[in-house]
Amino acid sequence: MTSLTKELLLALKPEAKKVEVEGLGVVYIKPLTELLRSRRLAELFDEKGKSDKATQEKRRANMIIDQVCDEKGEPLFNASDLKDILELDCAKLYRLVHAILDFNTYYEKKH
Repeated sequence: MTSLTKELLLALKPEAKKVEVEGLGVVYIKPLTELLRSRRLAELFDEKGKSDKATQEKRRANMIIDQVCDEKGEPLFNASDLKDILELDCAKLYRLVHAILDFNTYYEKKH
């Protein structure tokens, strides 16, 4: 068994994984960085610790922005795409969102 070193820990960069999504084809998804995960969690609550409804409403769209990427791991979307994503047919995005959720569940269990 190998001991954890600084170099091993710092080598844990998110890698894009290819996922087949029915009705959409091949999609690349990557895990969140620790910074982005922390930011998204912090956005869920206001300064008094109460759930922020506006942020909750954008949660699924932010998952797409944060995790859908090209095969090199470069994001396909950014914050300026939020409004456009929020206006899409939610039933058609259902499979993509669930592919991201399934990826996250698998990734967390594997790592």
